[in-house]
Order: sequence, then C-alpha cells, then structure tokens
Amino acid sequence: MAHQDTIQVVKPGDGIVTGKKIPAYKNSWEMTAVNPDGTVINRGIWNDEISFYTNNDGDEILKRKQKVEYKDRISIQEEEVYRDNLQHIHLKIYNVNEEPHTDIYYSAHKIWGKKIFRVDGLNDIEQMPISFFFYELPQPVFDWHLWGILISGFPLKVGYQARFLAHESYSYLPGDFRWFTLKVTGTDTINGGIWGNVNCYTVDVEAEVLWKIWIAIDKSIPPVQQIRIDDKDGIQFWWKPIKK
Repeated sequence: MAHQDTIQVVKPGDGIVTGKKIPAYKNSWEMTAVNPDGTVINRGIWNDEISFYTNNDGDEILKRKQKVEYKDRISIQEEEVYRDNLQHIHLKIYNVNEEPHTDIYYSAHKIWGKKIFRVDGLNDIEQMPISFFFYELPQPVFDWHLWGILISGFPLKVGYQARFLAHESYSYLPGDFRWFTLKVTGTDTINGGIWGNVNCYTVDVEAEVLWKIWIAIDKSIPPVQQIRIDDKDGIQFWWKPIKK
C-alpha cells in the first residue's frame, strides 16, 4: 500500500462514510478455518440480519443482529449504529442462556461499558473480562465490530484508499484502539449463493491482522459477500456464501 502519510484519514463526522445505501437484509455464511497444511475445519454458520428504525430524535438507526452457530455454542451479537455515519450507539454480545460478556455504549467521543480485554500472553480471551471501562476521547471514532458493513460505507472504487481510527470491541490481537488502512485492489465475481454470481470490489484491510473483504457492487443486495482473515499463525479464516 502507499505510504500511510499520503492516505486520506476518514472520521465519523466528515460525511464520507454512510450507511444510506445499505439495504435491509438477511444473509448467512459458512465459516471455515484453513490450516497451513491445507486441512479445512468447519467452524459453523454465521447469520446476519440488518433492519432500520427511527428513534425519538428522528435519527435513522441501523440495527444489526448476528446469530453465530458454532459447534459448541450459539453467540448472539446485537448492535445499533447511526445510519448516516455508521457510528455506534450500542453493542451487546452474549452466548445463548448466558449474561452478556460485552455490553458497550457510545455517545459522541465517549465509550463505556464492559468487554473482554485480550492480553498478550493469555491464550484464552475469556480470562480477562472487565466489568466496567470508560474512555473519553478527543473526537469520535468508529468501532471495528461492524467489519465489512463499515467498509461498505466508504466510497469504494478500484484504487480507493483510506485510513481510520477505530475502537476494537473484539480483536485477534491485544489492543483497544487501532489504525485501519483499506485499499480497493480490484473486482472479482464470486458465487453469492442465493444472490447468484455477484460482482464485488475486493478490499484489503490492514488491521490487527490482514483482512480481505468482498463487497458487492450492487447496492440492492447484502454488501458483505465474502471474508478472509489471515491470522498470525498462518491459519486463514473464511466466511463464504452458503451455496444454493
């Protein structure tokens, strides 16, 4: 990628990122892990639902609910963001029949609540649950929990690049805030399952690890069509459309 000093820095309030072209939808992906030796492990099914409502202040809110069906548990992830700039309002993550381990609130430049902190040297992320934290920042930032939904809100085109600062409510590596750099590397047509053959932008995201996200060019269907995460240990995590 280009030298970071030459890449545009995008903030929630500058009018560049928006969810206005994200439709309401339901979608599902198969989750797999590909080990360095080529063996493939089926990790379960990821279900994603986007809907909208208007709050008492007249703001349009994007509501996202994810039901993640792992082999040993079902995780529910619910979040609400302002549709106009994709800035978070609330995020809650919990396993079915359990209390939330993540419950975060956002207001302008303030972030508070509880989450699991990943600490270098601890293999089990659940060893460091923090009952309450509070950050007051100089300015509002995004939250990376939206993943490809956030990326789809940028004005994508081949060659487009941007940087943004985001809070990490969950991370593959230790860290609470991180700079993210995205670049649209080209286009690719993939099998989108029920959506047919889908022409996508391919977007590389330098984050705590390297992400590759396939974002549908057609704005009438779910924007995130496919994801690959290259973990530090050589494992590739995939989210692929469920085939018809």
